[in-house]
Amino acid sequence: MKNKLERILQITKDIIKGKKITKIPSQTDKIEENIVSNLHIINEQFLELKKKEDFRDIYDSVPLSIWIEDFSDVKKYIDRKREDGIENFKEYFANNFKEVKKCVSLIKIQDVNKHTLKVYKASSKEELKTNLSTIFLEESYPTIEDQLISIANNKKKFFGESINKTLKNDKLNIYLAWVAQDDNYSKVIVSSIDISNRKKIEHSLEESKEKFRKITSSAKDAIIMIDSRGKVNFWNEAAEKIFGYKKNEIINKDLHRIIADKKYHDQIDKGLEKFSHNGKGAIIDDTIEMEAIHKDGKVFPVEISVTATKINNEWYGLSIIRDITKRKLNEEELKRHKEQISLINNILRHDITNNLSAIRSAIDIYFDERNDEILNEIISYIDKSTDLIHKMRNHETRIQTDKLQIFDTKEIYSYVKQISALDIKTSGQMKIFADDSIYSVFDNLINNAVEHGGATEIEIRTSTKNDLAEIKIIDNGKGIPNKIKDKIFNKGFTSVDSNKHSGIGLFIVKQTVEKWGGFIIFEDNKPHGSIFKLYVNKIR
Repeated sequence: MKNKLERILQITKDIIKGKKITKIPSQTDKIEENIVSNLHIINEQFLELKKKEDFRDIYDSVPLSIWIEDFSDVKKYIDRKREDGIENFKEYFANNFKEVKKCVSLIKIQDVNKHTLKVYKASSKEELKTNLSTIFLEESYPTIEDQLISIANNKKKFFGESINKTLKNDKLNIYLAWVAQDDNYSKVIVSSIDISNRKKIEHSLEESKEKFRKITSSAKDAIIMIDSRGKVNFWNEAAEKIFGYKKNEIINKDLHRIIADKKYHDQIDKGLEKFSHNGKGAIIDDTIEMEAIHKDGKVFPVEISVTATKINNEWYGLSIIRDITKRKLNEEELKRHKEQISLINNILRHDITNNLSAIRSAIDIYFDERNDEILNEIISYIDKSTDLIHKMRNHETRIQTDKLQIFDTKEIYSYVKQISALDIKTSGQMKIFADDSIYSVFDNLINNAVEHGGATEIEIRTSTKNDLAEIKIIDNGKGIPNKIKDKIFNKGFTSVDSNKHSGIGLFIVKQTVEKWGGFIIFEDNKPHGSIFKLYVNKIR
């Protein structure tokens, strides 16, 4: 992002310099521009100087191309056409190119100075006097038409840009001006100056502008430039899309008062004051994240990379701003996935640890009693652990798509009855949204009721409450003491031997149910026992 900013910065410098040019920077070009702006005055002075003896020395020494021409035959031609009924000479010459060329052939060259020979690469004055049309290109004729129209309108002065060529066929960009000495246009002083270098600079600037336009219009990031007061002077198409403001709504406005939250304003104002003096600041040449405000009032996260540049003694800040809403959502999603996978691992460790404890106890009993039924119980616990690992592995895969499944409580209760030694009563049937960890939720709640609460009877009731599925797990155990009721869902809390139990079961249950978009609460079962109520989304 920083490299992109540096490339854009260099082009932007060129563009701004181009916009602010009133005189070409070099000393030679300053002289050139002064000459251009005063060509008419120079021509009129030459008409006066021509009467003096030292005219020839001045005429040949000035850095201007000076032609002394006779347009009288052109004037007569135009007058005859007017007598023939031609009124609109602009239209006439535009539609009669041959007549324009004919007028060129009527111009007589009386004299040229030495600088003209140099500019047009002529070996003698005669070469130019007899070959005037050879210095013209197709691009020259629009300016020639304008000169003919000026004569048709009896104007004695003309100025404008044109394109000529040397006798060696090199292209020349010129600025020319002429002054007619009399009404017949028999004495016309034509002065011109080669502005090819300036045209190259202008062309280079135009190329830079076009390159800059293509870069900024195709960029997906907002590219914004502000001056030292924080006023916007560049705003690309991506900025319009990201912030909602059209260019005409934001140019010359205070950027930070519009797109930055008020909590940043004081800090920004202090930063701008420092920036205006030395181009430095806390975020210059750095990339930061902050909150921005869309035109519709929506607050969203952005990443900003800022650099400073000094142009015409003023500091400017160029920023590339990227909307990172999607990235932040992805980061949150990744964080949530990690938490879910961590939860799955906790479930596995907790439930498999419990199963291994049961297996170990059953093995001890088997060695004492040599009862084959105990072996069947051990095998049952092993199968149960294996099945649990498979379910959790599948669930971990499904996390990536973040989609819940539809479960029928009838199938869940059938599973619960198989894994429990108790005769569990169930009522009601409903389809709900959950994932495979739903089996561990019921396993945890039922095992806690039996192992920690001493329950001998468990009932599961299913009904609807406030458009949610309400599942009550009711036991007749000893219940939960008042002093720990507000702690039972806390991570790590246990009221029993920590060497045998992890104290993570009810915490996992709560986290899992909330992951489905539901919640769980606890109540006392009177006269004794506990009631855990699960509220989850159901299929309507």
